[in-house]
Amino acid sequence: MKYCGKGTPVKHTLGRDAIDGGLLMDWTSHKMQQIPPSGTLRMFDLAKRLEAKGQRIYHFEVGQPDFPTPKNIVDAGIKALRDGYTRYVSARGAPPLLDAIEEFYGKRGIKIDGRKNVIVTPGAKMALFQGFLSTLDIGDDVLVLSPAWPTYRVMIRTAGAKPVDVSTSAGYDLDEEALKCAAAKTVSAIVINSPNNPTGGLLDSEQLRLIYDLAVDRDFAVFSDEIYEALVYDGFKQPSMLEIDKSMEQTIVISGFSKTYSMTGWRLGFAIGNEETIDNMVRIQQNTTSCAPSFVQIAGVEALRGDQSSIQRMIDSYQKRRDMIVKLLREMDGVSCPNPKGAFYVFPDFSEYGLSSMTLAELILKKTGVCTAPGKVFGDAWDYNLRFSYAASMEDIEEGMKRLNDYLPNLL
Repeated sequence: MKYCGKGTPVKHTLGRDAIDGGLLMDWTSHKMQQIPPSGTLRMFDLAKRLEAKGQRIYHFEVGQPDFPTPKNIVDAGIKALRDGYTRYVSARGAPPLLDAIEEFYGKRGIKIDGRKNVIVTPGAKMALFQGFLSTLDIGDDVLVLSPAWPTYRVMIRTAGAKPVDVSTSAGYDLDEEALKCAAAKTVSAIVINSPNNPTGGLLDSEQLRLIYDLAVDRDFAVFSDEIYEALVYDGFKQPSMLEIDKSMEQTIVISGFSKTYSMTGWRLGFAIGNEETIDNMVRIQQNTTSCAPSFVQIAGVEALRGDQSSIQRMIDSYQKRRDMIVKLLREMDGVSCPNPKGAFYVFPDFSEYGLSSMTLAELILKKTGVCTAPGKVFGDAWDYNLRFSYAASMEDIEEGMKRLNDYLPNLL
C-alpha cells in the first residue's frame, strides 16, 4: 500500500503478494517497464563472472577509450580542487567553461552564445535526457536513425514518447526514401549520431542538409549526438549539424568530453541549442542534479583550451587498430565487415551462421573468451550483427580475432 499525504492509503496498481497472511508492497513503478537492463553491460557482467572463475577474457564490448586522461587535464582538475572549486555553480554551467565552449565552436566558424545557447551537464547522457524531457510530449513519435545506441530508445520511452527506428544501410548511409516515409505529421524529433555507435559510419554535409530540410518542412527537432565527432579517420572531417542549422531553430547538439579527451569517469557533457530549449533544460537541472561538479568543469576548460596533441595520438592509434580488426574479420568465413570511418567500433554481419546475436555473443564469449555486444540491442533489424570496440590493445585484437576465427568453423 502506498500513502498520499498523512494516513491516506492509495492502492498500487501493479499488485501485491501475500506473505504469511500479510501483504508485500510492490515498490516497482510502471515507469520501470520502460527501463530494461543494458544489453551491453549484460555481456560485461557475464564476462566478469567468467573472469572470476579464471577464464581469460578479451573485452570488445565496452565503448570506453583505453587511454589515460591527458596529464594537463588531470592537473587542472587537481588545481581546481585546491583552488576551492568544491561548491555549487550555476545550473547552466560554470562561466569559464561556457565561455570556453563558445570559443571552441567559434574557431570552427560556428557562432553560439555560451551564456544563452549552452548547458553543461553531468555527462552527455544527462544532456540527452534533459533535451528529450524538454521537447517531447506523451505519445509523440521520435525517429531514431538505426542501428543506434540503445539508451536513446529507453530515454524516449521514459519521456512518454515512442521511438520509431529508421534503418540505414550497413555503413550508416542514409536511406532518403525510408526517412521521408517515416517522417509523418506525428513525428516530433529525430535522433542522429555521427560518427555512429555501433557502425562507425558517418553522415556527410549533404546527408545532414537533407535531414535538416525535412525537419524544417515537417517541423520536428533534430537531436544530433556528436560525442564521437573528433574521432574520425582517413583525413575526414565530421561536420556539425550546427554548421547546417546556424540559427539552432530545429537543432539540439549533444556532446561531451568522455571520448575525445578520455574522460569517461569525469562525467562532463553539454548541449547546444536555441535559448528557449536550453532554458527549459536548465530548469530540469535545477530540480535534479543541480550542476555538473565544479572542479570537473574547470578541468573541461583546460581540455578545450589546452594542448590538443593527445587527440591526434589517439586517432592515429585507433586507425591502426581499426585497420587490423577489419582485416582480420574480413578474413573469416561467413563474416562481412564494413570499414568504419569514425568512433572506435566495427559492426560485422554474421548472418551466414543463422544464430541470433545474443546466442552468438554468449557462445563466443563462453567458448573463446571474446566478449562482444549483440547487434539486437542496437535495433531489431540488426540481430545478426555483433559490435566490437577496438578501444583495446593491438595484442588483444590479434589474439581475440585469432580465437574467434578458430572457433567459428564449429558453428557451421
